[in-house]
Amino acid sequence: MKDIFLIIALVILTVLCAVLLALYIINKKKTRALTQSIDKFIKDGTMTELSTSDGDFAHLQSNVCELETRLIQEREYTKLEAKNNTEFISDISHQLKTPLAGLRLYCEMEHNTTPSSHTEKELVLISKMEKLIYNVLKLEKIRSDTYVMNFEETELSDLLLDLKSEFSTLFPQKEITVTGKGSFRCDKAWLREALGNVIKNACEHTKADGKVDILIEQAEKSVSVIIEDNGGGVPEKELPMLFRRFHRTENASPDSAGIGLSITKAIVEKHHGTITAENSEKGLRVAMCFPIIDANLKI
Repeated sequence: MKDIFLIIALVILTVLCAVLLALYIINKKKTRALTQSIDKFIKDGTMTELSTSDGDFAHLQSNVCELETRLIQEREYTKLEAKNNTEFISDISHQLKTPLAGLRLYCEMEHNTTPSSHTEKELVLISKMEKLIYNVLKLEKIRSDTYVMNFEETELSDLLLDLKSEFSTLFPQKEITVTGKGSFRCDKAWLREALGNVIKNACEHTKADGKVDILIEQAEKSVSVIIEDNGGGVPEKELPMLFRRFHRTENASPDSAGIGLSITKAIVEKHHGTITAENSEKGLRVAMCFPIIDANLKI
């Protein structure tokens, strides 16, 4: 009798193990499929299918689908808000440009007739206002995807050596070095502006014989550009605000409007990169890191 009960128990245990194993395999396949679906949504926006079944896993799949829908809606809403904001700033900019053009004309006429230090300062202030309007409009257009980015494989060392030559002419006493090599797909013109803003900022915040070191680091999935000067850095409280629009540091140039680094941050983010700033032993270190994205992915 004991042998019969033992056999029955073993049979039941075997059946239970088989059922649990089958459930484990099924759930593992479902989990893998759901994970692949989420990865596909992240890569190209293909949504997870809504489950019509019952059960906890089906409920999870439905929640994932709902979350993806909300993310898409939020993305579209953000784009619409950015577009509206750009249009608003564009309208204001155009409204300001007309009276500024008239003001410049009258100031130039007065300066040509009776030149003075006052008319000179007025023309300088008008030029500063025109540049500010242009840069604010540019920043908002970048953020709202108004500009089309033309991505192509670019060697960063060539781009930075070209910038070095340009800024060595503008700041002849500064020592600018470029080391390392690395390449990735980017919009060469926009990235040039982003890097140029940081280099210009470094040159302006160092002594007459200051030094700016530029390092390129290539990794398997990313490439980084680190720009470090020996200007002593900035107060720690200002570090989180360096890339904010209109923020000017304590030792900023009188001509600075505090928007160049904001434009740099927007351009870096359009390349799916990150930008950070920290004080080093010598001065300020700005690091930009860009992911290496395959050409067939939507960017």
